[in-house]
Amino acid sequence: MTKDIKYIGFFDVPSMNTNRVSSPAAVNKMNYICDAINNAGFNVLVISPSWRDDTKVGEVIFSKNEFSVHKAKKVIFCPTFRTMNKLMLKLKVVYSLLWLFFFMLLKIKKNEKVLVYHSPWLALPVLLAKKLKKFQLILEVEEIYGDVSSLHSYFDRLEDKIIRCADGYLLATDFLVNRVDQGKPNVIIYGSYERIERKSSPPDDGKIHLVYAGIIDSEKAGAFNAIESAMYLSDLYRMHIIGFGEVEKLLKRIEEINNDRGAGCKIVFDGSKSGDEFIEYCQTCHIGLSTQKMSGKYLDTSFPSKVLSYLSMGLCVVSGKIHCVEKSKIGHLLKYYTEDNPEQIATAIKETNLNLSVSSFQVISDLNDNFINEIILIFNDDQLLGNPR
Repeated sequence: MTKDIKYIGFFDVPSMNTNRVSSPAAVNKMNYICDAINNAGFNVLVISPSWRDDTKVGEVIFSKNEFSVHKAKKVIFCPTFRTMNKLMLKLKVVYSLLWLFFFMLLKIKKNEKVLVYHSPWLALPVLLAKKLKKFQLILEVEEIYGDVSSLHSYFDRLEDKIIRCADGYLLATDFLVNRVDQGKPNVIIYGSYERIERKSSPPDDGKIHLVYAGIIDSEKAGAFNAIESAMYLSDLYRMHIIGFGEVEKLLKRIEEINNDRGAGCKIVFDGSKSGDEFIEYCQTCHIGLSTQKMSGKYLDTSFPSKVLSYLSMGLCVVSGKIHCVEKSKIGHLLKYYTEDNPEQIATAIKETNLNLSVSSFQVISDLNDNFINEIILIFNDDQLLGNPR
């Protein structure tokens, strides 16, 4: 009988129009991990407490959604509803977390191994359910949220507690090992190791096309750093930005740069994309830009998922020289700049070897095989958590 692995996290299936609150980067990584679990010989049940995204058009009330993506992967969403009332929005969030808590109490068995995507929102219901049901928690830690931007000291304490209480870990960087209990099993997974076949190619227009894809925010400044580098690039280059967040601020600066540059590198913003549309868009470019700030406590504990995304689609990658990327098993595949200034970013872009992307596929394939083997070890019944491998 095939073993079922329960996987808890803020998940969505865009093609099903479920309109749940989620991060595209998180959903992409969860999908890859689900595929790896399937390839390791297990079924996977994704449990998503994600509530209704009220910014999207759709039905007013949802019952619990449960459906099969395929025979080895099922998804369960908590019941939710649409509201524009601030008080009801808070109640909707509380209800989702309560639903998750009672789901774990009713559906999870003692000593069962449960994979949870780490989030400050999930810490309390997961900790309470673990205390009562005594299941074994495999915590997927993509970053230490308190290092990035503390929500509140209460959430920081909960974050520390759930990390300490976990029985094993999936970790986004090698440096995160120093932040968890090193006597417990851990697996390093930088991002999706899926090689994506060619769906499109760059246009034959004699230009080198650059893309920044991801969250647009002033804190990490990835998109803003990228567009500033256009000031130092000729009209041989064309820069494409896709993503969501502080779009109005970005568009204003793009307009200023484009007007100022004249015949230089032009920048275009094409909104937010997902699924095959995202892949096809990125593959029309030669170089992917991972240009987040190079300063900040979070840098050693948060791996930029876009790096793996670009490489898996066959793009070259330009990145700031941050330790968690440089020292990783894919670190040698990137072109780095060493200072957070647009001229250095532009120089790294101009020095990028466009033929390097081909060699990345074998490295990613090897990482994929290794991860599947480690999944087998961590979820097998005879693999006792709490003991070093």
